[in-house]
Amino acid sequence: MTLNEKIQASKPWNYILTIQRVILFIATAVVIITLMVVVLARRLFHVNILGYGELLVAAAFWMYFIGSAYAGWEESHIKADMMSLFVKSERVKLKIGIAAKTVEVLVSIPIIYLAYEMLVFDVETKQSTIDLDIPMVFIQSAMLICFVLMTFYSVVYILRDLGKLKNN
Repeated sequence: MTLNEKIQASKPWNYILTIQRVILFIATAVVIITLMVVVLARRLFHVNILGYGELLVAAAFWMYFIGSAYAGWEESHIKADMMSLFVKSERVKLKIGIAAKTVEVLVSIPIIYLAYEMLVFDVETKQSTIDLDIPMVFIQSAMLICFVLMTFYSVVYILRDLGKLKNN
């Protein structure tokens, strides 16, 4: 069993995926239920609900960013990959994939740093939303967590692809 296979078969790997799925489900449910309640409150009861936009933004942040990390795990991000149309060699396709994932990792590292700095700023300034007083650190931590996950998945898949390249 290779290192990559050991990582992907490990309990922490599966726990992370389960947590991602649960967060995705909850965030999506919060968005749908909030929108349903707001529409019903406005149309049936002629009542406006204060602060629902803040709840939607928080849930949407988590939904979008966890969804991105999950797509990183699935390797299902949208790509503008024209090379696969012209390149027939599996070995060359593997090398192109390794190069693309390496660029992903190199781009993600400064983004992780910026997300971390943003969270430090949020903690120091104790920022929160106006109506519901939701701490911004909760909302914006989705960015840091999810970029770390996406980068982790990319590194694991680089190792996997390097192993395939070595074995072929």
